[in-house]
Amino acid sequence: MRPSRLLQLAEKNRVKLPYQTIEDVEQAYAFENLAEFVDLFIKTTEVVQSAEDFQVLTQDYLDLCQTENIIHTEVFCDIRTYVDRGYRIIPCFVRHLGAEIALADWQILKKYRDQYLAIGLAAVEQGYPPKLFKEVFAQVRAAGVPVVAHAGEEAGADYIWSALKDIGAVRIDHGITCLEDDALVDYLVEHNIPLTVCPQSNVKLNVCGHMSQHPLQKLLKRGLNVSIHSDDPAHFGAFLTDNLLAIQAHCGITDAQIYAMTVNAAKASFASSERKAEMLQQLTNYAP
Repeated sequence: MRPSRLLQLAEKNRVKLPYQTIEDVEQAYAFENLAEFVDLFIKTTEVVQSAEDFQVLTQDYLDLCQTENIIHTEVFCDIRTYVDRGYRIIPCFVRHLGAEIALADWQILKKYRDQYLAIGLAAVEQGYPPKLFKEVFAQVRAAGVPVVAHAGEEAGADYIWSALKDIGAVRIDHGITCLEDDALVDYLVEHNIPLTVCPQSNVKLNVCGHMSQHPLQKLLKRGLNVSIHSDDPAHFGAFLTDNLLAIQAHCGITDAQIYAMTVNAAKASFASSERKAEMLQQLTNYAP
């Protein structure tokens, strides 16, 4: 959430935070790695304590989407962060909490199958390969629920293989370390597996030292199904437009490449066929 909203909700709900000003929060939002970000993220969610708070945060996000001319969004949220406080929302299993917690979350989620699009695997990546969650995702897939997974941002190509082979992911979040393994790249291309790449996240978490070092062009040159996304935009200081401007400024990405990746995003979504056709038709107005 944005620093101003974090402080407002903390005051409203009488949650004591180690931050007094927006500048304090912005300084705290400078992360060294993914684990550090996750720790702070979980801490700050303590200010969210009611349905009204969720509504406010959701409206903040949707207002920003409207400002950015985003016509379709599929929002992830780590369910266990809020389940432990009595809430039920859009689901991702929190990998560093382990498979038993994921199985417990699935017992909740399977009762509400018509209220979400897919189930993801998120949070701390290193040390928690997807194969640890093979059992729960077998149940998820048996229920007809698509699987997506955060893989290959900080961890290596073997985590992406595991996401594909062990838990049946149909879409990979990040996936940039696939370039370590030519056989994996060939597999991803052959099966047209979408990679939802979040460049500013990769920079902010020190996966790439600078945006100019991001492997985006290499991914595109290999023919991978890449699209550009924002990842926790309030924490990483970049929404979708910021990511697009950054990759043009520092990675040499052209308007034509941005258009192609936006088409990829629409096709990779879990929208209905009719909705996808509508989005793709709308995008033709911006074809370079």
